Amino acid sequence: MPTGLRAKLAWAYVVMSVVPLVVLLLVAAWFAFPRVRDFYHLDRWFPLIASPDSAWWLIGVLLLTVMVSLLGGLYLTLKVVDPVIRLSRGASKLAHGDCNLALPAADQDELGELTRSLNQLTSRIRQNLVELKHYGEQTSHLNLEIHNRVLCLSGLLQVGELIGAGAPLDVILDTVTEQVASIDEQQFSFLLLQPLPELSLTLRRACRLDASRLSAMPCESIPTVIDAKHPAPDSVKAAWERLDRPNLILQPVLLHNRLVGVLGLGNRLADAAWPEELVDLIRLFVKQTAIAIESALLAQRARVLSTHDEATGVYNETYMCQRLAEEIQRAVMYQRPCAYALFAIHGLAEFGRRRGEPDAERVLRRAARLIQESLSEVDRVARVNGSELGVLLPERSKREALEIVREIRRRVERQFIESDEDSDGLRIACGVAENPLDGATAEELMTKASSILRQPESEAAGR
Repeated sequence: MPTGLRAKLAWAYVVMSVVPLVVLLLVAAWFAFPRVRDFYHLDRWFPLIASPDSAWWLIGVLLLTVMVSLLGGLYLTLKVVDPVIRLSRGASKLAHGDCNLALPAADQDELGELTRSLNQLTSRIRQNLVELKHYGEQTSHLNLEIHNRVLCLSGLLQVGELIGAGAPLDVILDTVTEQVASIDEQQFSFLLLQPLPELSLTLRRACRLDASRLSAMPCESIPTVIDAKHPAPDSVKAAWERLDRPNLILQPVLLHNRLVGVLGLGNRLADAAWPEELVDLIRLFVKQTAIAIESALLAQRARVLSTHDEATGVYNETYMCQRLAEEIQRAVMYQRPCAYALFAIHGLAEFGRRRGEPDAERVLRRAARLIQESLSEVDRVARVNGSELGVLLPERSKREALEIVREIRRRVERQFIESDEDSDGLRIACGVAENPLDGATAEELMTKASSILRQPESEAAGR
């Protein structure tokens, strides 16, 4: 059997064209052209034609010719036409995006080679489409990661702007919690803080989580990761189980190496593992949280220092002047008394030269504390004139103020005698002034109390 396309077409041509043509020529020469038959002595070559059954022989020859032609056409259809049609249909499907076709290619001719080439092309296109789909998924994942990182960076910038603008600490911490949770829609976040005496703030806050379910969650000074690859440590297992065992990242909030809280990120995805990049990202938010808390502490201390004396812990002279002026206005408006007392420790300068300035400051600080403990909540103590202590006594007349001052004086001097044997030379002098008897303004009242303080008898009786 021929194997090439050209050979198949040649065989089909011979069977369908040449053989019928030869038979037709033979029949025509025999019956239509007797001279040709006689000239070539065809009766010798084909004696059957000259027999009485020549008509049957002719019919048989014609039928055989027709059968040979039909077989040639069938062979041409099966071996040439059908493969071409299959190739055409396959190419049309491929053009319309169907890359799953596989055409049969059993023959070893040109059409078989073309079919196998088309199958290889389809297979490569299919593989390329799979790779493109995979790359597309990776690209989508990368775009999502980039989007999340941009959101996180914008969140960090937003937190930084809030810190720089001096926003309230609760607002900053709420923003941190929300920004951490916005990293992924399936995640939640929370922030637990330890009580800070200097600040008044919410200790438990959460985003996409009920804050009432949060409790004290112990945390080490290093990050704690809980997921499919990392089991929960014993120190946090109880709190972790109360949250229904989610995947967690726990980042400690450290302030000068002191643990002040923990920032957590969690989800409830099965068999999930936290990437290291996300752990580092949460660490940035923790640093922002620590900076915000430290800024709030510094601002609070600055506010305290702006109204308080750092050495003694009581108010300073600027605050006393402002507060005394306010109380005088209120006293005038409601026609109520207002007294101002001034204390001085005689012998403190000599004590400082003998024992040193730190000990002298210690004595002044102790006296300020004793005076403050002897007063009510509405009274105020301030350090004025360097080493003197002024006391604001609202709603007190001069007589009532003198009784309070004498009691304070006895208590302070008794404490001096009992606590320091070398403080025998220290004595308390005091002066008391009342509005409006001794002055109508804060400056006049403070000047009057100072002049009374420096009178000799002020050390003996307190006037």
